[in-house]
Amino acid sequence: MTHASLVALGVRWLSRQSSTVFYEFAAVAKENPDIIGWSSGLSTLIECKATRADFLRHSKKTVRRNPKGGMGQRRYYLCPPEIIKLEDLPKKWGLLWAEKRRIVVKQEARGHPERSLIAELRFLNSMLRRAQIRIGTRPLSEWLRGENRLEAKRGRPPNSVTEPGGTRARE
Repeated sequence: MTHASLVALGVRWLSRQSSTVFYEFAAVAKENPDIIGWSSGLSTLIECKATRADFLRHSKKTVRRNPKGGMGQRRYYLCPPEIIKLEDLPKKWGLLWAEKRRIVVKQEARGHPERSLIAELRFLNSMLRRAQIRIGTRPLSEWLRGENRLEAKRGRPPNSVTEPGGTRARE
């Protein structure tokens, strides 16, 4: 299984439980997650590892040795079966195995409330700057107001998200 196929599988899995998901974006940060998503203020990070060697290299990164500097309140590794074992995991990390084009949760993440909110804000700010560049000279806030009006015409309240299970919630 390739890194790209792991990322695609992880994005699909996280999108079912998060209202916003980004993947494989490089940002000016100490950490560039493979996948990160947010839902109701909770951030979830997924690092995809296709080989054991990649996992071992990743464990040497500064943000892995100092969990307070990393992103993600919940943190997971996603890999093919047996690449990473439960006893290999850093404290509080979860483990996802990619089996037959689906994800099996081997261990739930226990949470890192001490995560770096500054790193997450910088990452999100970088994504907003990119969105601004893509919509051109029109201010981002004006574009977003237009999107809210469009959603209202479709019968959806502005700033609504679909929660897991298909229910709508306001952010």
